[in-house]
Amino acid sequence: MSTRKYFKSFLSFSLGTWLRAFIYVFTTPIITYLINPEEFGKSAMYATAFGVINTIVLFGTDQSFVRFFYDYEEDKKNELLWSCLLPSVIIATILSMVVLVLSDRISVALYGQKYDFINLIFVVNIYLSLFQRYNQLIVRMLKKGMLYSLIDIVAAVSTTVFTIIFALFSRTFYSIILGGIVGTICALLVGISQGRNYWKITRPEKEDLKEVLKYSAPFVPTMLLFWLSSSIDRISLRQYSTFVQIGIYSAAFKVAQVLSLVQSGFTTFWVPMAYERYSKNNQDTSFFVRANEMVSFVMFSVGFLLLGFKDILFLLLARSYRESSMVFPFLSFLPIMYSISETTVVWINFKKKSYWHMLITTVSALTNYIGNTLLVPIYGARGAAISTGISYIVFFWMRTLVAMRLYPKAGYNLKKVTLVTILMVCVALIETFQNSFVLNMVMGILGVIITIFVYKEPFMIIKNELQDVLKSRL
Repeated sequence: MSTRKYFKSFLSFSLGTWLRAFIYVFTTPIITYLINPEEFGKSAMYATAFGVINTIVLFGTDQSFVRFFYDYEEDKKNELLWSCLLPSVIIATILSMVVLVLSDRISVALYGQKYDFINLIFVVNIYLSLFQRYNQLIVRMLKKGMLYSLIDIVAAVSTTVFTIIFALFSRTFYSIILGGIVGTICALLVGISQGRNYWKITRPEKEDLKEVLKYSAPFVPTMLLFWLSSSIDRISLRQYSTFVQIGIYSAAFKVAQVLSLVQSGFTTFWVPMAYERYSKNNQDTSFFVRANEMVSFVMFSVGFLLLGFKDILFLLLARSYRESSMVFPFLSFLPIMYSISETTVVWINFKKKSYWHMLITTVSALTNYIGNTLLVPIYGARGAAISTGISYIVFFWMRTLVAMRLYPKAGYNLKKVTLVTILMVCVALIETFQNSFVLNMVMGILGVIITIFVYKEPFMIIKNELQDVLKSRL
């Protein structure tokens, strides 16, 4: 596939994520005016609890679905789907009963008081999210980029619209949660309507179930550790700080989602393409090196732009959330380092050494735990952001160094990513403890210029491709 075809394929898959980013940039401020930081913080605790339950429910079977999708004949893919889905449905049912029985205790632990119906909503959300996960995977593995983007857009628009509508009636965290559920339902209906054959119910074969579970089981502890690493920030804030600080942190996280959506769009496009490329030519390291440099250039450039102009974005938020602008800088490392690591970690997956993921995630989680324990009591939300950002840098290096140990011929240029990462850490550290609009803008622009200088080749490729696309349209 030519560079232009890859570029067009990426655009088709990422179109939805870019539009979601656009929607979030313009609607997050509206939501901050309707819902105060304390209620925003409670919605973050709901999301944190939902994350761990969702990880357990999936049981890594979604990874099995991706891994074996191309091994099944077209008319047998529904058998693979239900072999993956059935164990998750059983686990979801068991956990739902536990959640409902312990409803009051869970509510007090998460939100500080009892809330009616919140755990019933939680249970409904478990099943909806499970089916939506496979809904997206089917479209993704079929490489239907525009449909995937359509699902993203429908989810984002419906979530935003209904969150605002619910918030007009009840300015509580219920509005955020119910808005998200409506968005999931709408996205699910769009996807399933386009892939009904894959959802045809069938009874899984025992051998298929065994194969799925054998492959998926090792992912569970790794995913739980990854959830822990990603959630220690909010857990620490709940332990050492207040719901207001959690709300401020969550607002900064929302802005960081602009980058996370770029990461999501890339990962969606990248994973099936990487496996397909490796299956055709398992010695072609140059392809993955080029991808690494391209992604590094794009993510660092967007990251510096957001750091440079973050104050403008946060001025749009309600006054009670303005402190979030000083929380944001280190949160930008989450999508940046994760995206770049996706281009290096492939060699761990190709070599089927999935047990390394557990060690990598453990080290990252331990780094985040120590950092949050030390910094949150002193700096609150800013301390949580610093610790989480550093843990993702560790996560990238662990993934990359292990991959290069397993395949020394990988050939990645680590000097470039090291230089730009150090520069971005310095900029983020300065912006976390001072809030000069002019200084932040200057540092952001200089960061982009240096990134272009370091990554000259990918910059020229993207520049030429965009020029060619524009010329062909004129």
